[in-house]
Amino acid sequence: MKCSVPKKKLVKYLSHADTIAGSKSTIPVLSNILLDIQGRDLSILSSNLETGIKITDSVSVEEEGALAVNGRKLLGIIRELPEDDVAMTVDSNNRLTVRSMSSQINAEFTIAGVSKEDFPEVRAEPDGEYFKVNAESFKGMIRKVIFSISSDENKYSLTGIFLEKSDETVNMVATDGKRLALVTRTGEDLGVSMDSLEIPHDGVIVPKIVFAELLKYSFEKDVLLMGFSKNQIFFKYDNIHLASNLIEGKYPEYKKIIPVDRTRYLLAEKVLLMQAIKRVSVLVDENYNQIKLSIADGRLTLSSQNPTLGGAIEEIPIQYEGEELDIALNYVYLLDCLREIDADRIKIDFENSERVITVQGDDEKGYLNLIMPMKLNV
Repeated sequence: MKCSVPKKKLVKYLSHADTIAGSKSTIPVLSNILLDIQGRDLSILSSNLETGIKITDSVSVEEEGALAVNGRKLLGIIRELPEDDVAMTVDSNNRLTVRSMSSQINAEFTIAGVSKEDFPEVRAEPDGEYFKVNAESFKGMIRKVIFSISSDENKYSLTGIFLEKSDETVNMVATDGKRLALVTRTGEDLGVSMDSLEIPHDGVIVPKIVFAELLKYSFEKDVLLMGFSKNQIFFKYDNIHLASNLIEGKYPEYKKIIPVDRTRYLLAEKVLLMQAIKRVSVLVDENYNQIKLSIADGRLTLSSQNPTLGGAIEEIPIQYEGEELDIALNYVYLLDCLREIDADRIKIDFENSERVITVQGDDEKGYLNLIMPMKLNV
């Protein structure tokens, strides 16, 4: 194998592949990235056995071949080279030699690799056809819910995003059991007809790593291709193929816990609320991240207490009329959802200090967050 590749492209492609590579796996080959040249094309592949990525581009080729090498080390080398093309050569002993084609430096790097036959197969295409969605709209949906995914592997079905199709909308849901984020979009929002969206009937749970990877892409083109096979999901954008097993298990019936017909709510300016939360949270007890919201006519008082450092209190104006109420919340949960709300005013509705609260934009449709209050630390 012998080729040369522009450094900027190589860094971009290796960065995507390294994210998927199983760096924490007990199987050594999964920490590798496969470089595979066929014809005039270089394919860069990685896999953690659950999720795989394949990126193909035309490069300057002198000799075909393939080798799997440690992706993180290769990426680290390439990043430190000048901005000129990078030459890569594989010898008969499965060793990759890397050097910059710049006249500024005279350096050579050698990495031991393993043969292509030892690398797991990366499936890149679904059984059926792809269907199209608007790339930026789909990416926007992911961003609005991904922060609510659970990191608890004991709650396996909650470690991904639930994607489903209803009669009129496409829905994404994420929850960790203490908070929930839901975003809905119409076919028109996604630039497609609902009939063309072939999402499995009961919905699917997509691993976080897949959607986190899509968030990294700068979509210069409007179209993202999506497809399904049994227990797998596939995405294609430009020259990038991303495939993953779906998470098995039943997702919670989230619609049953969304409050309806509540009459108690407050309205607050988003900027004022976020700034106050950030200031008050500086002195929270980091074991709990708790702030108290004291709601009264026309004002919201935010406060925090730290048993060793002290506390903070700040008052902001709101629109509210009714009985006074104290609610304790994890400030991180509140800030996470406020950042993704596309509205100047925030609506928070509630029933009492123990029942779930709803946070949404006052005039933003198709997006809401639920947060479970905490027991107030006196």
